[in-house]
This record gives sequence, structure tokens and C-alpha cells, in this order.
Amino acid sequence: MYQNTQPMPALREIDYGNNVAQRTLCVLVLDLSGSMAIHSGNDDKRRIDMLNEGIKVFYEELLRDETARNRVRLAIVIVGGVNDTAELMMDWTDAVDFFPITFRENGMTPLGQGMLLALNLIEQERINLRDNGISYTRPWVMAMTDGLPTDSMDVWQAAVQQCQLAEQNGQCIIYPIGIDAGIQEMSMLQQLSGLTPAVELNSVKFVEFFVWLSASLKTLSQSAPGETVQLGSISPWATVRG
Repeated sequence: MYQNTQPMPALREIDYGNNVAQRTLCVLVLDLSGSMAIHSGNDDKRRIDMLNEGIKVFYEELLRDETARNRVRLAIVIVGGVNDTAELMMDWTDAVDFFPITFRENGMTPLGQGMLLALNLIEQERINLRDNGISYTRPWVMAMTDGLPTDSMDVWQAAVQQCQLAEQNGQCIIYPIGIDAGIQEMSMLQQLSGLTPAVELNSVKFVEFFVWLSASLKTLSQSAPGETVQLGSISPWATVRG
């Protein structure tokens, strides 16, 4: 049986400065595996290049909103990529200090390891915020992949169990997103969340996705913790499989 041996990130003293505003937490778990080099769309661009374009738009949109840039707090976990592993690419950063990263594709898709890392990051930041008397809305995890996870089955099942438990305990909401994904990939992704349906993202619509995400985080950042908010339609970028 798999035991999660990933250490909890060491709690560290964080100086939030004079910004004690409520935070809206979001972790991007991004697939940078070798298949992200596949070309898509009429412009014949690579998926990784369209992801990089979307990240740049995400940055620009968040900075346009005064509330969002001071309240939205981001972290980025990558799976695959240059080191072909699951790793923290960007630790928690307020949107005002965020700067777009240019990603490179390589390797496999250890998505289960990436999700376990994301959950640990969220738990660490929830503790830090509480210790500093800062409120926060329910954290989001955007799990994005264009293929099946390459973790061992034990690791994948551990990630699924931890994700479902975190949602049940109100610790986060997980949004599983398949990039140009097939039925098998979407079925595996759906295991990560019991709250939100897995949706398919056409890789030529990365910009539309990140426009939607920035608008959603802006809305969320203006709400009170626990308040129900109305988000914009995902139809410009997503296909929900029945």
C-alpha cells in the first residue's frame, strides 16, 4: 500500500507586509509533459506555446483589477517539464507580485504527485494565513493535463483519496481540466473531484480559459468567505462530457 512520503512543506515565517486583506487562493497544477509539444488548431501552434500565451493574459487581466491584484494569491505546481517530476515552480505569490513564467515541455505526467504537492501547499498557506489573522475564501486547485497520469496506481489512488477528502472537509475545490482529452483521460480526471465536473479544454482556447479564470478569481476575491458567487459561463472554452 502506498504511503504519502512527501514531506509537508516546512512552515516558514511569511511577511504579508501591510496587506492584511482577505486572500483568494488558487493553485495551478500544469502538465508540462512531452505531449504538450503537439501542434493544434488552424495556426498549428504547440500546446505549450498556447499555454504560455494564456499565462501572459492571466497576468495582465489580474493586474487590471485593484482588488484582485491585492487579494488573489497564486502558486504553480508543474508535472513533467525540464526535470520530469512534480515540483513547485512558484510558491505562494500575491497577484501584484506575480510575473508570467515561460514553460518548457518534457517528460511524463506524474499528476498524482502534483496533486499531493498542491494539497500540502494549500494546507501550509491556510495555517500561515490563520496565524496572521488573515481570512481567505475556499482555495481552488486547477488540475490541467493533456494525458493520463503516469504515477504508479498506488500514488494515483492516494492522490484521489486525498483530493476527495480535502473537498469533503471544505479545504479546497478541485477543477479537473483535460486538454484535448479523450474519454479515458476525462474519466481519470473526474476521480479527483466530487464537486465539479471534469471539463475539456480545446488547446487553441487557452487564452479564453485564462480570461475566464482571472474574471472568476476577481469575483471570488470580492466575496466573503463562504459566500456563494455567480461565475461566468465556461462555454467559451470548455466542453462538459456527460
